[in-house]
Amino acid sequence: MPYGIDARSLMQGVQVITVVGAGLVGATLAIRLSQLGINVRLLERSPFSKPNGKDGINDGRTIAVTLGSKRFLEKCGLWQNLEGTAQRINYIRVFEQGSAWTLDYDYQELGNEPMGYIIEFDRLIEAVYEGVKTADNIEIIPNCELVQISEGEVTSKTHGIFKSQLVVGADGRNSWVRSQVNIKSSTKEYGHKALVAHFVHEKPHNATAWEVFMPSGPFAMLPMINTTDGKHQSGIVWCGSKDTDWETIPDNELEQKLIEIFPFYGNVKLCSKRWIFPLSALTVDTITAPRTILVGDAAHALHPIAGQGVNLGWRDVAELADLLEYAQNTGQDYGANFLLERYRKKRHIDQQGLYFFTDGLTRLCGIDSSMVSFIRQTGLGVVNKIPPLKRFFMKKAMGI
Repeated sequence: MPYGIDARSLMQGVQVITVVGAGLVGATLAIRLSQLGINVRLLERSPFSKPNGKDGINDGRTIAVTLGSKRFLEKCGLWQNLEGTAQRINYIRVFEQGSAWTLDYDYQELGNEPMGYIIEFDRLIEAVYEGVKTADNIEIIPNCELVQISEGEVTSKTHGIFKSQLVVGADGRNSWVRSQVNIKSSTKEYGHKALVAHFVHEKPHNATAWEVFMPSGPFAMLPMINTTDGKHQSGIVWCGSKDTDWETIPDNELEQKLIEIFPFYGNVKLCSKRWIFPLSALTVDTITAPRTILVGDAAHALHPIAGQGVNLGWRDVAELADLLEYAQNTGQDYGANFLLERYRKKRHIDQQGLYFFTDGLTRLCGIDSSMVSFIRQTGLGVVNKIPPLKRFFMKKAMGI
């Protein structure tokens, strides 16, 4: 059943945005546009239902939400449902394994707000689900199988033709929308995979996120809120060769390996399932087509080394919402070419710049050379000692 407005009762003559994909990015866009009084049709190929909850986690990723993204989610009215499960990041420490040189970020260098937050993926999904369900100007059509797009017209197998001024592709890396409008994409396989899991540990994390560069790949230890019985808890994102035996290694051996590379929290114990993801990046030749715009992973996908993936998607959404608000206030066509071109230009530098930064950093950290290692360590130490440069990188990490 549709939520918000009935599928058959959209006002005649009123412009409509069709968003394909009800994930973190597409659903958040729908919520923000709804707040602006813009009618949104949200099409989802899967059932649109509430996640299972803590005891039945579907996706164990811990999402680093930057301060900029937190402010945007607050504007969307979603943060009040997230704050209780969000762990502040007050400090970030970056170093190369075996090196005494570190790059240390302290939130107090820029003010009183944290650098970001760590939230479980399923908690975010639950919040956007509730936000969509209670919105006034959204119709959501789940289990919607689409077959064709033609300049604002989306044809479905079971619901006929949906007409709108603008179609937004928010349907992920394997975007159907992207393929339908003939936007070319390029995928870069890193030959690595990432292990995601949650651990409890002896010592407190003190709201600190760690990034450790190792020869096998980057490793992140991300602070989480304490378990229900009060134990200190963190999530890991451990990148390594695609041949690493994370699927089969016994829990006690995995725990011991973790202690060996990260001894700072004392004894650790696995307290979740293991989730393993192949690592790749994706770029596209353009993010617009006639009456079509791509956002989120449909437009770009990054290596997780900087924890910026969904944050970049939310910046897409924030920019698009601002442009559509302008179009609404000035009586413009939501799918006008000049608006699409303005969106493309505004998002190009951020999207391309972050891709090249994460890809370059991944390649640099993968070079097993004593000279390159010295350069990496020196670079971290230099940035740490130059306050203006350090604050610049802090603001980039915070999305502000």
